[in-house]
Amino acid sequence: MVSGTQIYKKYRYQSIAIIIIAIIISLLVGYFSANIAGNIAQEDLRAKAQETISIQVETLTGQLDKYRLLSATLARRSDIAQLFTMSDNEQAAIKAKQIAIQSAAISGALKVVFIRPDGQTLASGLGEPIGRVDPTSPMMIAALEGRLGRQVNILYGRKRAYTFATAIRNNDKFVGVIAIYVKLDELEDNWSLTKMPILAVDKRGAIIMSNQPQLRLKALQEVSTKHGKYISLKLDAQNIEYIDYKRFLPQTGWELHVLANIAPIKIARVFWGIFSAFIVLLLAFIALMLLNRQREITTRARHDRATSLRLERTVRERTKELTKINIILASEVEERKQAELQLRKTQNELIQTGKLAALGQMSASLSHEYNQPLSATKAYADNAIKYLELGRTIEVKNNISHISKLADRMGEISKHLRNFARKPNISFGAISINNVINDALEVMSARIKSENALVEIDIGNEDIFVLAGNIRLQQVIVNIISNALDSMSELSNPRINISISKAKGKISLHIRDYGRAIAKENLNLIFDPFFTTKEVGKGLGLGLSISYNIIKDFGGRLYAKNYDNGGETNEANNSQNGKRINGGGVGVGSKATNGDKNKEGGGVPVSSTGQALVGSMAGVPGPGAKRPTAAGENETNGDKYKRDGAIFTIELNKAKTSTSLQ
Repeated sequence: MVSGTQIYKKYRYQSIAIIIIAIIISLLVGYFSANIAGNIAQEDLRAKAQETISIQVETLTGQLDKYRLLSATLARRSDIAQLFTMSDNEQAAIKAKQIAIQSAAISGALKVVFIRPDGQTLASGLGEPIGRVDPTSPMMIAALEGRLGRQVNILYGRKRAYTFATAIRNNDKFVGVIAIYVKLDELEDNWSLTKMPILAVDKRGAIIMSNQPQLRLKALQEVSTKHGKYISLKLDAQNIEYIDYKRFLPQTGWELHVLANIAPIKIARVFWGIFSAFIVLLLAFIALMLLNRQREITTRARHDRATSLRLERTVRERTKELTKINIILASEVEERKQAELQLRKTQNELIQTGKLAALGQMSASLSHEYNQPLSATKAYADNAIKYLELGRTIEVKNNISHISKLADRMGEISKHLRNFARKPNISFGAISINNVINDALEVMSARIKSENALVEIDIGNEDIFVLAGNIRLQQVIVNIISNALDSMSELSNPRINISISKAKGKISLHIRDYGRAIAKENLNLIFDPFFTTKEVGKGLGLGLSISYNIIKDFGGRLYAKNYDNGGETNEANNSQNGKRINGGGVGVGSKATNGDKNKEGGGVPVSSTGQALVGSMAGVPGPGAKRPTAAGENETNGDKYKRDGAIFTIELNKAKTSTSLQ
């Protein structure tokens, strides 16, 4: 077996060899990478410079050609040629100046100048006048020879202008020259957007145009120094090295230079040289780390293998356990799904049970409600038989008419009870809340009358539509009115106020009673299933819980508050975010009528505005008024319960259509 010393020496020799090789390779790789990166950067600069040269050459040539054609066009005009032969020199100068100003304004030229063969200026347009032109200048000689003269002129204020000159002939006789002066500053504006220095150098080596103002009209040799393939240019007190890319312009005789800064080449060389060397050294460091790691791996190989075997055995055992657990969990999930389905079915059955329980609680009142018209029907029928025997057909007809009305009344009650008792549709839509309130009061009419209750409604004449289900919303209202009557069972003249308010797309139905206030400790429990304060056998504690879930299914809210004459309310709301309602009596402006006046049917009286009015003639106090004490109400300071009652609010979303769903 290899000893520890031999392993250490072997590792040390291998490490030294890796370090020496890495240094040599990093130097070589850095050198070659720097050259390659520099060549790539230089090629990129060359492509950009060549593109810039091509664009600027085309732009400069195109702009100069416009003025070149202008001089030739004006020289062919006969009226201009005649100006040079007019005897009245002053009049000729005036007309020539007008043509010069007009031509310069249309073309955008700096000046249009008319020159006589001896060099004297006939007219020169606006601005400083052009004095005598040297007749031996290159542009004058070229014009005289019939060629297009070209020349760069330095005007007043060191303004640079490129001049096109064309001979003017009258009957093939040379009479003068027309010169178009083009301002070079405007041509240089296209170069200002280019970061690279651009120079236009004439045959003498003078810089005629440049996007560097400090170089204009200077000799190129004065401002630059050549170093091999690079050129050093002094800009802003700094000597900057450039690569000079140039192209000759045969039309003007200029040489266009585009200077590319070599800084990107240097940066690319330094960066990629250092980066590649660093990569090599990093790989060498990784190799050393791997070598050290290999030694550790060799030392612990046997131990790791044994540990791996133990772990594999443990994993197999755990996998079996997890498989069993997954099977059990899948079974539990299926059981929970079935339980959830059963729960939903049970909830629906509880809703129906709650409605039937409400009907059961009203059975005594309903029995009285049916017995009264049945007794009247029996009396009318017996009387009709006797009248028939006596031949009194008019009285028989009247009795039969009364019997028909009583039958219609009993059928109406039966219709409302049947609709209330049937299972509702799970869907909902836009329904009239006015109709639902009237139907609910119709269902409760027997009990309301039997308890001599006063129901005041303030819902206005407008038919209001909300998003809900007709029968389910009717059940909620019946539950709340039934609970209100239960809370006022000790009063001889119970009162219930029903009103509607609107706010931001919401419709709120408020139902207030004047019974006992809800105990503070029970405020947060009244919507819980099976919670009730009634005696055993008088309630299951499901009504408000079912009502809360029904309104929640509609996308609304159901909450309750204790009403206090002082303005303070205590709120009950499962979400604990109910809206506070302050004020006096509900139903301001509503009328009340005595339910006992409805002799035949015991139904709910309806006012001219369609509002259901049930109960006694006692009025309801307005905001801030003190409510009169009802029979059986305790006003002593020692009374455990307040008689300001509770307000239940059903908040629903407002609907725009009138498609009614159950």
